[in-house]
Amino acid sequence: MKTEIPSFRIWTGFSRGTDDDVNNLTLDTEDALLDNPAFPKIPVAVTDLETQRLALVSAMTEARKGGSDRTRAKNLAKQGLIDPLIKNALYCMGEARHDLNALLSSGYEVVSKNRSSGPLDPPSILDVLNDVSGQLTVRGQGVLNGRMYKARTSTDGGKTWTEWPPSNGARRMALQPVIPGTTYLVEICALGGSTGQSPWSNPVSIMAT
Repeated sequence: MKTEIPSFRIWTGFSRGTDDDVNNLTLDTEDALLDNPAFPKIPVAVTDLETQRLALVSAMTEARKGGSDRTRAKNLAKQGLIDPLIKNALYCMGEARHDLNALLSSGYEVVSKNRSSGPLDPPSILDVLNDVSGQLTVRGQGVLNGRMYKARTSTDGGKTWTEWPPSNGARRMALQPVIPGTTYLVEICALGGSTGQSPWSNPVSIMAT
């Protein structure tokens, strides 16, 4: 019997997401694709993505002032960012559609071509940063079919936990406000799958500044 090689794809539904969703995904891929050995020849450079993202952020700020012209300019800036995001996504799929770990390292959300739903694997925490006073930034690794992620923190060694609002991605989760000088245990999970959410990740301990 012929063994079928698993195949995965990047979820491109972000093209229908909000302005903030597109901005946040771009931040994730900028970080993930910079000097990533799995994807050495991305068609749109990280520096060019950053330029397009900053153009969208500026247009979003202008659009809040009102007016159809500003809204139109914001929509054009958003599409101008979605196009290179999709171009890089297609490149990553072409390079690593059979390599789940490589695809997950791209910063994009990855889904299985198998339509059946099963329990999600636990995500992992790569790092927790405390370089902003009153905030912890969780840098996580997503999982297959995970589109939303949630963090929880404990200040009493894991006896009780506080859950934070869900985030669209695992790679950059900002938890604020936190109390400077307090040591936090941090865990994350992926939402979805047949059980509703994955098991919690490895705990990481860090003092807020």
